[in-house]
Order: sequence, then C-alpha cells, then structure tokens
Amino acid sequence: MFKTFFIACVVVAAGLCPAVAMSGGLGTILDRSRFPAELIIIRGDLDRFMTESSLSRLERQGLEGRIQSALSGLLWLSQEYETLTKHAVDETFISDAQSLWRDRKLDDLRQLVTISADLYALNLEIFKASRASKQDMERVSEIDTTLCQGCHVLSPGSPSTLPAYRLKEFASTMSSHEFLARLLSGIRGSGETTLANPLTLGDVRGFMRLYRSSLE
Repeated sequence: MFKTFFIACVVVAAGLCPAVAMSGGLGTILDRSRFPAELIIIRGDLDRFMTESSLSRLERQGLEGRIQSALSGLLWLSQEYETLTKHAVDETFISDAQSLWRDRKLDDLRQLVTISADLYALNLEIFKASRASKQDMERVSEIDTTLCQGCHVLSPGSPSTLPAYRLKEFASTMSSHEFLARLLSGIRGSGETTLANPLTLGDVRGFMRLYRSSLE
C-alpha cells in the first residue's frame, strides 16, 4: 500500500518531518488553511524561542531562521487566503510583525500574532479527531509506523538546527490548533506531488486522534 510513498530529506517550516506522497491530498481545504495555520505556527515557534531554556544553540538558530522565513512568506499566504475565502486581510499587521521581529520586540510580536491568529482563525471542526473513521486510523497507524517514527526520534536539546522531535512528546507541548496547523503546513510530498501536502482529510483526522485525543 505504501510502496509508492516517498520520504523527503528536508525539514520544513512547521517543524514536522516531511513524510508521505502519492495520496489524494487536501486540495482547496489546505489552500484556505495555510494562512491561519502559519500564524499559529509562528506563535508556537515564538513561545519556544522565548521560553524554552532546554533548547540547544543550534535549535534556537533553527527556530530563528524558521520564524524569519515564515514572516517573510505571510504576505503571499494572506493574499491567497483573501482570494479563496473573500475574507479581507489587513496586511499592515504583516509589515508591523516583520519590524517587531527585526527590532527583537518579541512580546509585542507575540501579542500581534495572537490577535491575528484569533481574527483569521483556523477551523478545527472539520479536522476533529472524533470524525476519524476506522479506515482512517488503520491508514495513519501504518504511515506513522512505516514513515513518521523513523524520522521523529529526537528530543529538545538536540544538536540540530531543525530536529524532528518524537511526535508523542511534541504533540503534548501544544494545543490541538497548533498540532493541526503543523500537520497542515509541516508535511511535504515528493516531486511527483510538487511537494504538496499529500495527506487526505481522513489522514489529518486520524493523526489528530492518534496524537491529540488522549490529551484533550
């Protein structure tokens, strides 16, 4: 079933190791979710950057680069979100956020990103763990065992710029919204899928149930 899956060899912006390819994908559901997901991820990365004393120098360096990259891409994502949802985005907050980051006013930046994440909210309802079917769980359990656990083997303090943390430990450090955001933005496929997230809606629900339902 998974012989055509491909493990990409890079770590992407959301902090989850790229994994599977060759499935139906999320289509416009993902397109509409990228901008609000990125806001949640930036807030989570800021929290770790500001408060995690156990992070190694290289981990902090990786977080810093990821936040910088995410802020640089917000304008494009906001325009995509506005086009698809017809929900107007006040883009001035993006330049304000970039200025706050440049000036290292991290508390102010986190507050601004939090307000924006609440305003342009990620819809958790459609991805709820309780909606995962038996078939969804069978599929994601195999994906998790065959692919995810082979990559996600590290813990905080690792001498790596963008380590793939153990998913059970990583999921326990964040809200359902943040874990969902990282599932949506943090997984990439192969060149055959133009590196698009290959997970289906059922896959995302299954991973939410596998890693988050016991924490709620």
